[in-house]
Amino acid sequence: MKEALSIILIAHNEEKNIGSMIEGLLKHYSKEIMEILVVDDASTDETAAIAESWQRRNLKVKLILRTPPCGVGRALRTGFSHVHPQAKYILTMDSDFTKNIEQVSSLLEVIEKSDCDGVIGSRFIPGSILINYPLLKKLMNRLFHALVRRIFHIQQHDLTNNFKLYKVEIIKGMPWRSNDFALNAETGIFPIIAGYNVKEFPVVWAGRSQDMGKTKFSIFKFGGSYIRVIFYSWILLRQKRKISLKL
Repeated sequence: MKEALSIILIAHNEEKNIGSMIEGLLKHYSKEIMEILVVDDASTDETAAIAESWQRRNLKVKLILRTPPCGVGRALRTGFSHVHPQAKYILTMDSDFTKNIEQVSSLLEVIEKSDCDGVIGSRFIPGSILINYPLLKKLMNRLFHALVRRIFHIQQHDLTNNFKLYKVEIIKGMPWRSNDFALNAETGIFPIIAGYNVKEFPVVWAGRSQDMGKTKFSIFKFGGSYIRVIFYSWILLRQKRKISLKL
């Protein structure tokens, strides 16, 4: 994979992490990377300034500035719309995934050597390791996945994180809807319902430490959005079945 990879980093007040993310990705994957799209979601700290300094130093780094309303889903969709037309693969990551940078190579290897359309860095399969992961968040995550697996007969175990490597046609072809964190669930569920072959690879997943800033995710604030994703997924499944019947 030579300069075929577009990386989307979504960032809201990530001045403590964004520089390390960009530096680490360029250091390890300069040959593979076509571009790093830093989508600054109306940060009020120095996130944009740090990303802009990297943009001046390296032509592969591109800063995209958003204005409110903010939201992970909105930021991701903005990134999707700015992907270079010649990119073949899209990697999505949060800007605090500094401990996952070296694991990108495993995702690249899986998608290049196996017959699949995408790879999810999974927190919940044998070989994965969770560090500093809140118990309530884990319980709610497992409950959501149990529901999704039962309704849609999906075999994958971790659909809701933002560490995903997909062929570009997946990103460009799905009817993404959510504006907040729930879009991470859509990017896991929709491609599988659409018939794409998505694999999982175990990763080490470390929750934010104090020196990385505060998380923006709240179960109680965004829980309803995840329930709506199940509804959106059911609509997508019905549409797929109607098309199959016509054929």
